Amino acid sequence: MARSDERRWAAGLWVILTALAYWLTAWFSLRFAPLPELGSLFWLPAGVALGATYWFGYRVGLVGSGLGAVTVAWFTWHNGLLALLSTLPVMLQVALGVALLRLTALDPRMHRPRDAVLFIAIVAGAAFVSPLLNSLIYGAFRIMPPDQLVQAIPYRWMGEWMGQLILGGLLLVWWGNGRMRKRDYAMLTLLGGLGVASVWLMFYLSQIRALLAPPMVILLPVLVTATVWYQQRGVTAVFLITSLALTVEAKWWRHAQVPPTEAFIFGWFFVLVTFATLLIVSTYVAQAREYARRLEQSYQQIYAILENAPTVAMQMYDEQGRILFWNRASERFYGYTAEEALGKTLNQLIWGDEEQQKFQEMLREVARTGQPAPLHEWEVRTRDGKQRVVLSSLFPVQIGSETRYICADIDITERKQLERRLFQIEKLESIGRLAGGVAHDFNNLLTAIIGFAELAQQRLPEDHPAHADLERIIRAGEKAANLTRQLLGFARKQIAQPRAVPVNAVVEELLPLLQRTLGENIRIETRLTDADTTVYVDPAQLEQIVMNLALNARDAMLPKGGGTLRIETRRVVPTPEQIQEEPDIRPVEHVCLVVQDSGVGIPPEVLPHIFEPFYSTKGLGNTGMGLATVYGIVKQNGGYIRVETRYGTPDSGTTFQVCLPAFPPLS
Repeated sequence: MARSDERRWAAGLWVILTALAYWLTAWFSLRFAPLPELGSLFWLPAGVALGATYWFGYRVGLVGSGLGAVTVAWFTWHNGLLALLSTLPVMLQVALGVALLRLTALDPRMHRPRDAVLFIAIVAGAAFVSPLLNSLIYGAFRIMPPDQLVQAIPYRWMGEWMGQLILGGLLLVWWGNGRMRKRDYAMLTLLGGLGVASVWLMFYLSQIRALLAPPMVILLPVLVTATVWYQQRGVTAVFLITSLALTVEAKWWRHAQVPPTEAFIFGWFFVLVTFATLLIVSTYVAQAREYARRLEQSYQQIYAILENAPTVAMQMYDEQGRILFWNRASERFYGYTAEEALGKTLNQLIWGDEEQQKFQEMLREVARTGQPAPLHEWEVRTRDGKQRVVLSSLFPVQIGSETRYICADIDITERKQLERRLFQIEKLESIGRLAGGVAHDFNNLLTAIIGFAELAQQRLPEDHPAHADLERIIRAGEKAANLTRQLLGFARKQIAQPRAVPVNAVVEELLPLLQRTLGENIRIETRLTDADTTVYVDPAQLEQIVMNLALNARDAMLPKGGGTLRIETRRVVPTPEQIQEEPDIRPVEHVCLVVQDSGVGIPPEVLPHIFEPFYSTKGLGNTGMGLATVYGIVKQNGGYIRVETRYGTPDSGTTFQVCLPAFPPLS
């Protein structure tokens, strides 16, 4: 109930305000723009009634304008019946005009030329209702002589049309159309003041030159400026101000005994044509500005997207491959700022002439076909000298009459490294399964060979010529059996007896043997952690790991005549990056055995194959099973192994890091 009462009070207040506005504008029109016995050529109340009814509805607008019209008619003729009868055409005209505006779905802000044309046409048609019917009523009441009826209708229609166009258009355009900035209001006020000054100057010049019609073209610069700067708002606001000034000045001008009717008709025609033209023009200007605003907004959005893409390095190139755009991701990835990159070609920054030539060929092919280039992997060199791999997409965009080329790069260096590791793991797994199967069957054959050779040897006397041959067969079989055990270890099929073993203790026990085995030219350094280094593994397998890594390090240091072997232990927790690179790493604390040598290092072309069985670069006499066995033992016990090497530098050397889960396991 409270809200209903508030709405009724608000509606009543708007009815009163509409009636008051109707009465005040009627007073102004009758005082400053009247024609003898013919009404007004600038009937502002028609605009008040149209705007109020459109925005507040028929109940408020019609009642308010009806009350205002009754009041004006009563004070004019002091005849109640005539006042009521003359108000009905006014209300009918307003209702018809608003109904047509809503029926045609006209946008009151008139952002389209269609809306401006419809508005001008609708108010022109509806403006006939009140002049036609009221002229008949005035004739019936003998308010107007019969010989003036025909002339009164077009004059009154002109006034109604002008009032609805200018004041009604202003109310439609301004009401509910958003706020403007303070400086915009100040500029409109200044333009209105210039319009008033132009009106005064116009009449002043007409008096000096004794012209029949004032030189109204003086107003055009102000009106056009308002149209260009503020479109529909500027047209309606400045036209209303200048029209009011024109009517007031015309009132004074008529006192100078210059024929008023011709001047009024000319002024009306000038205002009508100029207003209608500029209102339509303003819609085109508004559309152009809206298009430019949206275009600029779209450009800013696209630029912001390209500039701030966090992981995609975006660039733009011309036909010659010169850089036109270089986003922040490109700056971070390649190391060159946009200022350093713009205008250059990629061979001046991240790759050589051969790659640049291939890139130019891709640009020409994209230009010829108009289609994006296939995805391509490039090896690039960043500013800090690092080699990276990017997956690049190249596609054309049309900017005006020119074609530009957008390149989107994604860093896949880590992915390529992971792919290589996974491929290596899968290859080693496949080799391991094959080696395990072969070793298992071969071990059965060797058992039979050695067994029958021993039986035959036992049946022969020691001085028999075949006794020595059988001994050679047995020794060769035992060596082959040892080799099969290594293969089974690599394949993780070796029978083990794991138990809790401190890594530090195993290393310390092996140190005397290592020193004798490695020789005097190799110095052994140990850095064993004070933390617990217990792991769950077969002690023999752990000793095999230490010995194989040490012997491998010795062979790497022999070309230098010796060196230093550093053995270190530590407890570590794998990083998320390591777990992501090698999914079989358990996210638990590990005990790591680090064996570092000062040898010649491992060549890059050899590094991917070091854990493969039977792969060796040491010539004849080497089975190539040492590191393969280490790899198999580590994987069999749930650990991981990492290799770091430097080759061909003064500080060459290799570091093997063997990590096994700590025991007892700690998360």
